[in-house]
Amino acid sequence: MKIKRLAQNDKQSSQKRNMRRNSLIFLGSLLLILVFVNIIGNFVSTRFDLTADKRYTLADSTKKLIKGIDETVMFKVYLEGDFPGDFKRLHDETKDMLNRFRSYNDNIEYEFIDPNSFADDKERQQTFYQDLAKKGIRPTVIEQKGEGSQTQRIIIPYVEVSYKGREVVVNLLPGQRWVSQAEELNNAVQGLEYNLTDAIRRLTKVMPARVGFLQGHGELERQDIFDIQMSLVDYYSCENVRIDGNVNALTERRQSAKDSLSYILKNRYDLLVIPKPTQPFSDQDLYIIDQFVMYGGRILWLIDPVAMDIDSLQSKDVAIGVRFPFENLDGMLFSYGVRINPNLLLDIRCMPIPMQDGMVGDKPTINFHPWFYFPEFVPTADHPIVKNLDLIKGEFVSSIDLIDNDIHKTVLLTTSEYVHVSNAPVRVDLNVARVEPDQRLFNHSNLPVAVLLEGQFRSAWKNRLSPNFTEMPEMGFRDLSDSTKMIVIADGDMIRNRFNYQYNQPYPLGYDNWTRTMYANKNLILNAVNYLCGDEDVLNLRSREVKLRKLNAMSVKEQRLRYQLINILLPMAILALAGVVIVVVRRIRNKKTER
Repeated sequence: MKIKRLAQNDKQSSQKRNMRRNSLIFLGSLLLILVFVNIIGNFVSTRFDLTADKRYTLADSTKKLIKGIDETVMFKVYLEGDFPGDFKRLHDETKDMLNRFRSYNDNIEYEFIDPNSFADDKERQQTFYQDLAKKGIRPTVIEQKGEGSQTQRIIIPYVEVSYKGREVVVNLLPGQRWVSQAEELNNAVQGLEYNLTDAIRRLTKVMPARVGFLQGHGELERQDIFDIQMSLVDYYSCENVRIDGNVNALTERRQSAKDSLSYILKNRYDLLVIPKPTQPFSDQDLYIIDQFVMYGGRILWLIDPVAMDIDSLQSKDVAIGVRFPFENLDGMLFSYGVRINPNLLLDIRCMPIPMQDGMVGDKPTINFHPWFYFPEFVPTADHPIVKNLDLIKGEFVSSIDLIDNDIHKTVLLTTSEYVHVSNAPVRVDLNVARVEPDQRLFNHSNLPVAVLLEGQFRSAWKNRLSPNFTEMPEMGFRDLSDSTKMIVIADGDMIRNRFNYQYNQPYPLGYDNWTRTMYANKNLILNAVNYLCGDEDVLNLRSREVKLRKLNAMSVKEQRLRYQLINILLPMAILALAGVVIVVVRRIRNKKTER
């Protein structure tokens, strides 16, 4: 009996030793796996993005751009210090974005700088801010609200990017006064990838595309397109161009070195912008533009078919809008696939304008009234040019008809469902804004006002030129284009910025100084230029949307204690439950062993 008990004890001791040895082997294997994974993690960076909007996944164009960097790109981020929660999020997202860049190329380096780190050294701090001001960096003052208190803090939401001795400055918070601070910060986070890669693209781009702004037919003057040109010069080579019958104005012709009878033709510009012409085109100029298209040239047309401007109503309440003499231009656009109708659209969805309604003593009473001739467009097309854009304003807009041909057409902007059409000549009365509109007269809906055309265009001069002209080798006449694209917008003012003559400076494109509202006209034109110049990746990044998911501040304050108890007690309860399960399982296993 005693021998039997000793044998059982030896058996139990052996089983315990085996269990202990197995546990040690398991623990050792686990430690080795963890060490191996950490070693691999130093060389390979992998993450899984499970978010609905893929906010932690870089675009393919961004990866390609980052991988192509051959020297160090240094990011100096001045967003460091003690911030409110929203700005802390911007700081964290910026750092995370730079880490993602770095995971694809070790040439990405960054440094976060705290402007308040030398607050005790006043002279050094003053020099620091002076150096920032020379670079165009301006501190931002924010109000931080606490429980029963309110303080002001200085924040510098800027990034300085340097590459091969060149520098650009990125403003992460450009100052959108028409949105709340929370929305502004969300927009900043949403635009991080675009803004940071845009800086790299500007520093590394060697041969920018050439964009010509047509002049010579009463187009908008330099001060009217100043803002859009200044916004484009960082990415493209912009210049004004006049044709005046010169066949080499848009297309370069040079004699071939191999054959004196053959000529090489190449467009001088990648894109031609035609901003609101007001004078007729000669047939020679239109022929040169047509052949520019035939050789793959791309055009952004901004055409007003009816002569009408808000300045015409400054001195009197009534003005007459008449057709511009664009008959030959109309025929050319018709051959390409669109017709711009000589009319003006009155849209129920429109901007307000200030009007004097009377006098109170010796002071005029000014109120805002809906001005149907200035429609507001809500982009609804699923195309990168207009995707996620805010409201766009128009001024004396016309409608566009689509002609049935082989060209692929995409309607980018349309009116609302309630539109009245007035054909030229149009009597425009300022007092229309004071009258309640009769909805029965607004009997048109969703009229196209901006259209993208893509494909191979047929020349408007086919069968119109004499054989002697077309047979001249130096002319290189074509009647069918290479695959190309153009955008037609029936509102010349959509690219026009207003000018402040008092301070001799332009307003931003899209800014309405009456209502102090910023419309998305600039983004629309930038997107259109990017698309026509082949930079679709740029506008895809600009239009990327990251949804704002904020906690309800009032709910958090009211249920603060509840959340604190959950965060503290719930993990402890899980650990205690796990301990009980382990003890119970071990006892059951030991009883089975004893049997």
